[in-house]
Amino acid sequence: MNAYSRYVAKKVFWYGLTLVIAIGLNFILPRLIEGNPVSMIASKMTSGMTDSDSIKRVYETFTVEFGIDQPLWTQFGIYLKNLFTGNLGTSFGLYPKPVTDILASAVPWTVGLQLPAILVGWLIGNLLGAIAAYRKGVFDKVLFPVALFINSIPFFTLAIIMLYVFALSLKWFPLSGDMTSRWYHS
Repeated sequence: MNAYSRYVAKKVFWYGLTLVIAIGLNFILPRLIEGNPVSMIASKMTSGMTDSDSIKRVYETFTVEFGIDQPLWTQFGIYLKNLFTGNLGTSFGLYPKPVTDILASAVPWTVGLQLPAILVGWLIGNLLGAIAAYRKGVFDKVLFPVALFINSIPFFTLAIIMLYVFALSLKWFPLSGDMTSRWYHS
């Protein structure tokens, strides 16, 4: 096996291991939290009810619906099957909304916020680096570390900073919602 194949195999191994660990943590961490999401949903649904048998039936129905009555390994198998078929289930917090609907509504806004942040961070970082390399001297000693710093800012952090500057301070964009709600309701 040549050096390039070993390098690729090593990268694939580490990416695969990271994926397995992320999937495992995503499954187990919510189950380690105190309380039961079914209790929360059932209490919302049964508020105002006085019949204890009806309340118990609602709780049991949600327990079966979310598979909490199954052993942990069975739950994990169902979780993996659903994950790889694209069925992310029903949201506990926004019951009965499917998780895929929540993600689908968030993706355009996430891309719309991240893409400009990525482009601005890349442009500013590379521009400062190019100026520092071209001018040398003081520019190189000052701008190079600044360029490295800006280029190393995580894109989501830069997105939050841009949100603060352009939406909160300058009020050029809405802080939440979309542009149509800002223009029609202001």
